[in-house]
Amino acid sequence: MGSKARVAATVLLVFAVVAGAAGAGGGLPGARALEICAGAGARWPTMTLALRGAYAWIACKEQARVIRVDTRTGRRTRSVRLGGAVIAVRSGFGSIWALDSGGTLYRLDPATGKVVRRGVLGLSAAYNIWIGGGSLWVADDQAAQVVRVSPRTAHVIARVRTGDGPAAMAFDGDTGWVINHRDTTLSRIDLTTNRSTPLARLGHDTPERMVWARGSLWITGRGTDLLKVDPADGSIDQTIEIGASGIDLALDGDKLWIPTRSEAVDQSGFPTMAALKRVSISSGILSTVGEPTRPIDVHGLAIAAGAVWIADNRRGYLYRVAR
Repeated sequence: MGSKARVAATVLLVFAVVAGAAGAGGGLPGARALEICAGAGARWPTMTLALRGAYAWIACKEQARVIRVDTRTGRRTRSVRLGGAVIAVRSGFGSIWALDSGGTLYRLDPATGKVVRRGVLGLSAAYNIWIGGGSLWVADDQAAQVVRVSPRTAHVIARVRTGDGPAAMAFDGDTGWVINHRDTTLSRIDLTTNRSTPLARLGHDTPERMVWARGSLWITGRGTDLLKVDPADGSIDQTIEIGASGIDLALDGDKLWIPTRSEAVDQSGFPTMAALKRVSISSGILSTVGEPTRPIDVHGLAIAAGAVWIADNRRGYLYRVAR
């Protein structure tokens, strides 16, 4: 194979074969599939995957439990029942954090799985967990606010007003940002004062996911391509065509990994993946890494241990894609 052919093969990289045979779930050529819980429910969960060391923690919404899976063997090593439908998990501050749909936040010991603390946050519609500024943050989707939570006590420190439908947060130093999916606005929070300032209206359909990288905010969502946004004033510096829309995005050094939807699925808003794509932040080059051979819903997305991990809680599989 000539050098040009080798370069082309690299750019058009498909899912790399990883150690171990693909599980019975299949669906991603060359990816390993581990069995997890199914039962995402009619209103699907949004952040069901947290990675810590060799273990994946999965939010099992309909079972009201969190499970721990050994990513080396695929064995389920812990199962922790909680008080309500679990919609999100996050690893941080030496613990695993789980959020149920009623707005209770649980702190779990990652070694034993035991609940060591819980906090009732007083939310009308709890949605996702983020970490920034030395705190945990949870969105109250119906109340146009995010709440800041102490990792020591699991109690609310502050309630911060945002736009309508806070859907994602990103952080850099003493600043946080919130993207609001209903009114498509971007809010900035001074983490030293908990004061929120509206920055801009993006004007795309439903911006839902956001990360901070290399001085910019990167945003996608239903009816939304990949947007490079100026964090100072919310102006859009660049739009990268990724297909109909992005379901989620995860940062990996200079690369963003983005599961995308088809036009048909985008109308429904379901997180069913049409393709996994990768964007170089420095060059803006977009590559299609691979396409599923059967329906896969993206309820959790994370990068760790040399791989991209995708949790499908509707069909009950965790996929490992070598990166």
